[in-house]
Amino acid sequence: MTSIRRAEPADLDIFLDVLAAATARLHARGIQQWPDRFATAKVLPDIESGNAYIVWDGQDAVATTILSPNGDRDFWTSEELADSAYYVSKIATASGYGGLGSAVLDWCGGQAARLGGRLLRLDAWRTNFDLQKYYLSQGFHHVRTVELGHRNSGALFERPARDVVTGAMLKYGLTS
Repeated sequence: MTSIRRAEPADLDIFLDVLAAATARLHARGIQQWPDRFATAKVLPDIESGNAYIVWDGQDAVATTILSPNGDRDFWTSEELADSAYYVSKIATASGYGGLGSAVLDWCGGQAARLGGRLLRLDAWRTNFDLQKYYLSQGFHHVRTVELGHRNSGALFERPARDVVTGAMLKYGLTS
C-alpha cells in the first residue's frame, strides 16, 4: 500500500532521484523531455512552499508531483491565471507502478477541489505526443499549444478539479 505526503527539504535528493529515474526511461525511448537531473532551484522552492509531494511504497519513493496554485506565466494568459485553478508539474512514477500516474492525477484533482480550485491544469512537452494522448485519456482537454523559442513545453491541458475517489486511487491507497 502506498501513501502520499508533502516533501520536506530533507527529501530533495529523493524527489530529484525519482525524476532522474523517470527521465532515464524517457531518454532510453528517445524522448529528450527533461534534463538528466533537475537543478535544485527547479524543485526546492516548491518543496519549501509545501507544494511538492512524494508517494511512498514503504520506504521507497515511487512517485512525485507538484501541485501549485501558481501557473506558468509563459503559457497561461492573465485571465487564465486569475481562474480558480491548480497546476500539476514534475509528475513522475517509478517503473513497475502501472496506473500510479492516474492515481496521482486524480489525487491532485481532489486536493485542488478541496482547496477551492475549479480546474486542474498542466503543460506537457510539445513533441511528446504519447504523453499528450495519455492526458486526453485521463479526462483532460487540450486548451492550446504555445510555442516559445526558449521552452520545449507548452501543450496546455485542463480538466475540472473533482473530489472523487477513483479506482486508480483505491488501487494505490491514495484516498485522502
